Amino acid sequence: MVMYGQVVVGPPGSGKTTYCNGMQQYLRLLGRETFVINLDPANEYYNGTNDDSDAVDDEPETEGTTTETNEQQQSSSPHLPYDTILDACEDMINLSSVMTELNFGPNGGLVYCMEYIEHHITELIELLRGRLCDYSPYPYILIDLPGQVELYTHCTCIQTIVERFVKELDLRLCAVHLVDAHSSMDASKFISTALLSTTTMLRLELPAVNVLSKVDLLGQYGDEQGTPFNLDYFMECQELNRLLPFLHHDGRHEQDEELYYRIIENDVEYRKAKEKTNNTIFYKKHHKLHMALCEVIEDYSLLTYMPLNINDAVSVGRVLTKIDKCNGYIFTANTTFTKQQTTNNDNKNVNAAAHDMFQCAMQYTDSTWQYEQVAEVQENYMGLFDENIPELHQKKEKKNGKEETNS
Repeated sequence: MVMYGQVVVGPPGSGKTTYCNGMQQYLRLLGRETFVINLDPANEYYNGTNDDSDAVDDEPETEGTTTETNEQQQSSSPHLPYDTILDACEDMINLSSVMTELNFGPNGGLVYCMEYIEHHITELIELLRGRLCDYSPYPYILIDLPGQVELYTHCTCIQTIVERFVKELDLRLCAVHLVDAHSSMDASKFISTALLSTTTMLRLELPAVNVLSKVDLLGQYGDEQGTPFNLDYFMECQELNRLLPFLHHDGRHEQDEELYYRIIENDVEYRKAKEKTNNTIFYKKHHKLHMALCEVIEDYSLLTYMPLNINDAVSVGRVLTKIDKCNGYIFTANTTFTKQQTTNNDNKNVNAAAHDMFQCAMQYTDSTWQYEQVAEVQENYMGLFDENIPELHQKKEKKNGKEETNS
């Protein structure tokens, strides 16, 4: 039977483990049995520490304190936040053992671990195939991969592992590349993030959905930093050369720029120092390098982003809708059954398949990101309203004008 799943990648700290946990819960609420394959050798434990465990020892032991102590011990025990069907750290290799036994550093040890998994990929697939036999139909698969850049720019191990999964398990995958939405606050950081997303798409050779994760945290940076452009600019990822003047931006809000330049326009010494800085060899080379990177990204023209708040079911549903279209789940999910299933439960299987496909189709109708969705994200998480954003205000006026004309 055909299997469907996602390959979750992204730089460290982008929220891959949190995404796998949230997506697994969301998919199970939809009625899809979902499991995670943890192929990150460094993702050994989920930090659930407790600092107050020793404070109970000096107190009299009662039934209540005993129960609380047991709960604290359970919360501090090593575990992953999601349910796995295969964990490379337990079943094959983990980073801490490699660093201890071979005296490797974190990056070198992680490369060694992934090359070890690549060398033993046949055993890994056989182990996974044996565990999948207990499920009919097969569950939906989330593959949690490490995010170190070296694995996608200097090695082919992850690409080989993914290819073997697709070929031998008939697994229809979509690459989900997560990047922290905070990168949109800094021009140089966003350019490097866009380059990494493009590189990952080209190396994995899979249908890809690029996601700006943690958009719900953007409001925490609003008082100190402001995005150079509107959010839909970073989602569309076009004309990146417009970010070049902001490479040395000091984080002021756009509304403060006019006041700032009015104050310094008569400061002769500041203007001279600024001109001297702009004419240095380092500044010119730095500017030229980022211009070349922007041209490379735009020449491929593959990149768009979707904002995601993993705690918002609507946001997760929109991302999942696009993923279902990329890996083909929206078209053929649950329409293939074994002979035994077909003879025993014809009506039940057909109804389940029709319901699941109808649900995907209903989600797909809401998958287009128009100005309403962009305004919703910025109003909820960034404290901005469409009346204060010229681009969104113009789109709203054009739409209202078309509706009046049609009526």
